[in-house]
Amino acid sequence: MEGATVVIIVEALIVGLAVGAILGLVGAGGAVLAVPAFLYLFDFTALQATTASLAVVAVAAAFGAIPRMRLGQVRFRQALLFWILGVAGTLAGTRIAPHIPETALIAGFALVMVGAAFAMWRKGSGPEPVGTRETSLWLTVVVASGVGLLTGIFGVGGGFLIVPALVLVFGFPFGVAAGTSLVIVALNSVTALVFRADTWHDIPWQLPLVVIVGGLIGSVIASRANLAVSQRLLERAFAGLLVLLAVWMVVEALLLGPQ
Repeated sequence: MEGATVVIIVEALIVGLAVGAILGLVGAGGAVLAVPAFLYLFDFTALQATTASLAVVAVAAAFGAIPRMRLGQVRFRQALLFWILGVAGTLAGTRIAPHIPETALIAGFALVMVGAAFAMWRKGSGPEPVGTRETSLWLTVVVASGVGLLTGIFGVGGGFLIVPALVLVFGFPFGVAAGTSLVIVALNSVTALVFRADTWHDIPWQLPLVVIVGGLIGSVIASRANLAVSQRLLERAFAGLLVLLAVWMVVEALLLGPQ
């Protein structure tokens, strides 16, 4: 029994390190690793997994943003604007999520992962932007609301959409987009977690807390090391991983039945 407990703790730490590293390196993608881990490694329900993921991603993103701030890679005005405009979508998503069947929630999350992979791949294929550009308020509202909705329903911070949006909408360089995304992801995740307060009592918080510890370590280390790693190579590799995970989740949910 003790041996099994040690194995679970080690697994949770490894998951946390991976989640934190992904967030620290690309400013996105923590939840799309955390949710499948909670579902298939730790036997959480879909609602438990997406809620626990919010807590993990919120803390890891917040701590991962600290080294980016020191590098001048965070734009707080745009981060706060994205968060404020997305609050309504986040609230709507948290109210919708409990009414979605388990299999549909898992399949929908897999589709979100494919969309994330497509966005990451396209971002890695484009030229590096220089400077920032003015953008229309309505476009910012649409993107921020959409990210908020996904955050509320699927327990994702939305970084995989925020990073490309900051590049395409504001013209941010990739490093600045990733740093600003971490702040938005942290704010979005905390907001959605608060909106899901009525589900907290259903979650065995011991495991998410261990994952959070790993996430803190991974995000800080990765954020410090991000300048030494090819950002576009990471994005391409991450996109491929997302597609593989999405296919596996759909097969697991539709053919083998929910866990």
